[in-house]
Amino acid sequence: MSRRGAVRARAAAGTVLAATLVLGGAGTAVADVEPSPEESPSAEVDGYAPPPVLTVDVLEPICDGDVPYLRYAVDVENLEDPPDTVDITWVNPEGDDVVQAGLPLTGRVLWPGAEVGPEGEALDWPGWSFVDGEWVVGDEFDWVRPSVSLEFEVNPTATATVGYPEASPACATPPGTPEPTIDVDTLTPLCVAGVTYLDYAVEVTGTPNDTVTLTWDNPDGEDYVHADQPLSGRVLWPGAYPERFVDLPADEGWELVNNMWQNTRDFGWAVGDVDVTFAVNPEVTVTVTYPDDTENCVEEEVPPGEPGDTPDPGENPNDPGANPNDPGESELPRTGGEVAGLIALAAGLLAVGTATVLLVRRRRHAED
Repeated sequence: MSRRGAVRARAAAGTVLAATLVLGGAGTAVADVEPSPEESPSAEVDGYAPPPVLTVDVLEPICDGDVPYLRYAVDVENLEDPPDTVDITWVNPEGDDVVQAGLPLTGRVLWPGAEVGPEGEALDWPGWSFVDGEWVVGDEFDWVRPSVSLEFEVNPTATATVGYPEASPACATPPGTPEPTIDVDTLTPLCVAGVTYLDYAVEVTGTPNDTVTLTWDNPDGEDYVHADQPLSGRVLWPGAYPERFVDLPADEGWELVNNMWQNTRDFGWAVGDVDVTFAVNPEVTVTVTYPDDTENCVEEEVPPGEPGDTPDPGENPNDPGANPNDPGESELPRTGGEVAGLIALAAGLLAVGTATVLLVRRRRHAED
C-alpha cells in the first residue's frame, strides 16, 4: 500500500503553531508557520515560549469484517488548554469534501462510501453501485480510491495522503465481484490522406460503461480531452487540421510536420511522444508517437504543387470543363459572337443561291 505523508500547519488567531505528522511509524515532518501578532498562551521560560505542536499518527488503514476503516491518533503539545476533539476532512479534488467533525483524538472512522449493517457487516463499498441485482463499478465516492488526501484539524492542521486498505480482497470489491479491468490496443498512429489520426480499441470488464474519455497529457499547460468517445474508434490528433491540400497561415502556427498540417504554436507538445489516458473506470495511460510520413499517406492523384494550388482547366482530367478526347477542345456551348457569324454566312450563301437561280431563269427566257 502506498503511504505518503506531508504536513501543513496553519496559525489560528492568537497562537503560534507547528504540526508533526507520523504515518505508521515513518519519519516525521514539521511545518513552519507564521508568528501570531499576539503572545502565545504557553508559559514563557527566559522570554521564549515553545510553539504548540500537533502530532498525527495515521495507523495502517484496515479492513474489519470486509469494512474499510482509517485508524488514527492525534496529540497536541505545548498548549495550556489542549483540545479534546479533531476534525478530519477527506479532500475531494473535484467536488465537495467529506468532513467528519468533533471526533475523539484517537479512534477509527469509516471510509467514505462504505456502509455497515446493524451487525457490523459490510453493505456497500466506495466506488461500487448495486444496479439491477449486480454490483457495477462507479458511484459518487470513486475519488477516495486508490488514495485520498486527509486533513486533521485541531489547530494547527496536518495533511496526509493515505491509500485504500488492501488487507482483504473483499474490502476492495463486493464479495464475488472481480475488479474491473481495462485493456487498450492503441493502433499505430496514422496518416490518412495527409491528416493525422489515432486509431484505438478499448476492452473493459466488470463495468457497464460503453464510452471512453481520452486525455492527452500536455506537460506545459491544459490537457487536451476527447470526451465520451466510443470504445473503439478514430480521433483527430491534437493540433491537426482535417484537410491536407489547403493554404494555412504560418503566422497562426501552422506548418507541415511529416507532410501533415500541425499547429505547432499551440500544439507543439503533441509532436513526438505523448501520454494518453484512456478512462472508463478504471483507466490506463499509454504513450503514443506522432506518425511519420508513411507511404501513400498523401494520395497520388492529388495535383502536384504547393498546398492550395489549383490546376488549370484542361490539365486535370477530372475537371468538368475539360474534353477527355481533346484537352484543347471545349464542349461548352457556342458564344453569341460565334452564332452571329454563322447566321451571316448562311445569309450570304442564301443570297448567292437566289442570284444564281434568277440568272438561270433569264438565260432560259432569252433562248425561248
